[in-house]
Amino acid sequence: MYRTERLLLRAWRDEDLVPFAEMNADPEVMRYFLQPLTSEESQRYLETFRQRMAEYGFGFWAVEEQ
Repeated sequence: MYRTERLLLRAWRDEDLVPFAEMNADPEVMRYFLQPLTSEESQRYLETFRQRMAEYGFGFWAVEEQ
């Protein structure tokens, strides 16, 4: 976990899946990607983020505004 004055970078949690999937399903959010993601695709991404962080010690963090 890393904290700045305004942001918290942290490991992904189970409760992050629903908002992450909602964001990835939004065509406006995903307009520069090939297509929006399904819930299953978002779940696979989240699992990959966690696995890579555990295996390599770096990767994509969840970000919260403080």
